[in-house]
Amino acid sequence: MVKILVAFPKDEWEMPFTPEMRAELGALGEVKWVDFWEKKRAPEEYRALLAAEKPEVLVTFWGSGRLTPEILGENPQLKYMCNVSGTVRKMVDGQCLRMGLVVTNWGDTISRIISEAALMMILASLRRVTEMTLGMHVRREWPKLPCRSLFGRSVGLHGMGPIAQALVPLLRPFEVKVSAYSPHAPAEVFAKLGVRRAESLRALYAENDIVSIHTGNTPENRHIVGAELLAAMKPGAVLVNTARGAIVDTAALVAELKKGRIYAALDVYEEEERPPFKLPADSPLRGLENCLLIPHEGGPTTDRLVDCGRLCIDNLRRYLAGQAPLNRLTPERYDSMT
Repeated sequence: MVKILVAFPKDEWEMPFTPEMRAELGALGEVKWVDFWEKKRAPEEYRALLAAEKPEVLVTFWGSGRLTPEILGENPQLKYMCNVSGTVRKMVDGQCLRMGLVVTNWGDTISRIISEAALMMILASLRRVTEMTLGMHVRREWPKLPCRSLFGRSVGLHGMGPIAQALVPLLRPFEVKVSAYSPHAPAEVFAKLGVRRAESLRALYAENDIVSIHTGNTPENRHIVGAELLAAMKPGAVLVNTARGAIVDTAALVAELKKGRIYAALDVYEEEERPPFKLPADSPLRGLENCLLIPHEGGPTTDRLVDCGRLCIDNLRRYLAGQAPLNRLTPERYDSMT
């Protein structure tokens, strides 16, 4: 039987795996669950654990140790690392992928959850929830603020990946006009979703009431949303970012927000301190009431982590059947992750 090692903190085991799913996973091979939290262990302990257990499959999650080329070289039997969470840069060195290690993560499983968060942030911004909440809770007043509805507005999607595609159906009941800018997305995707292709990135920002960022965190996209694009936005427009903080030039955004001309709703930040995710106390974004701040919790929600566990089990079945697991990371995709 194939040896499967599950190595992450015990108090997180049932976040992606219900007891029934744990039993299902246990039937797939010789499975050992190890309570391992990298914050409380030295790197040598992870190395020793893998040397002792000699798994063919390693299941990781938040809190797992880091797999290096040296450790992989010492464990030639290790063929597949199934990461139940998202980014894997902390759990495995990119060279391991180039050495042939199969690595997967939660892939597109949480796209619908993040798109749900984006919709919530759009609605909250139009309804000026941050200002109203602070007025009611902090200033103890009855705020009288002009609010707007999403119905009949125009929404621009900066990027046309899985999350943007999942957001389009959620927007449809609001009878919005949707356009998107994505040089690489095929025409079929636009046609299938009924989304108009924006002529340029500037046009996308200038023409829409709401712009939601879903583009990749590539070197060329760093600060692509800067002063010029922000100044092109309509008065009262809303900028939503659930992608990555470095895509937006924070200084330029703060300057535009201080003019009171636009609104922003952010779940990610270029100045995040990690681990864990944390916005610095002196961030200039703090205190701007036309800016909704969410602490990197766009997805997955706690109750939907089981979707990631289900994908893990399905991928293990595919691997054991000699089939390619879903969401296998290429070295190029790994290099673009944060």
